[in-house]
Amino acid sequence: MPKNAGKIFEEDIKKSIPSTCWLYRLRDNASSFSKGTNTRFTSSNICDYIVLDDLSKTLFLWELKSTKNTSMPLDMIRGNQIKGLQEARQHNLVAGFLFNFRNVDNDTFFMDINNFTAMSRSTGKKSFNIKDLENNNAVKIESTRKRTRYTYDIKSLVDMVHL
Repeated sequence: MPKNAGKIFEEDIKKSIPSTCWLYRLRDNASSFSKGTNTRFTSSNICDYIVLDDLSKTLFLWELKSTKNTSMPLDMIRGNQIKGLQEARQHNLVAGFLFNFRNVDNDTFFMDINNFTAMSRSTGKKSFNIKDLENNNAVKIESTRKRTRYTYDIKSLVDMVHL
C-alpha cells in the first residue's frame, strides 16, 4: 500500500531535524487505522510534533499540513487544534503550523498560531493560498529535493523563530 503524501512530508520533516533539537511525535489513535471514519476514536491531539531546540531553549508545537492543491481548505484544521495551539501559545513557547504545498517549488511555510488566527479572520475565505501566507507573516522554509524526497532547512527556521 503506497504511503500517504502527508505522512511522507512528516517523515521528511523528521529527518530534517538538526541534532541540536529533540523531537517527539504525538501518537495518532485508532482513527488513523480506519481512515478517520470511526468518529468515536477521532484524534484530539493539538499538534503532530513537539520540538525542543537545545540552543535557544525554545519549545515548538507543530501541526503539519500538506496539499497538492494551490490552496489549503481551513477545514483541514480541526477546531481543537486551533484552540489548543492558541492556549499553548499563551505560554513561553512557539506554536503553529507547517504548511506544505506539493507544487513544483515544494512551497513550505511555518505560521505562528496567532498569525494564522489573524489571517483566518481577515481574509474571510474558506481556504488560503501561498499569497495569503506570504501576506500574513508566514516564514518560508527552504527545501532541497534529493531524488524523490525533500530535506527541509529546519535549522534556519528554529534559528529565526524563537522566543
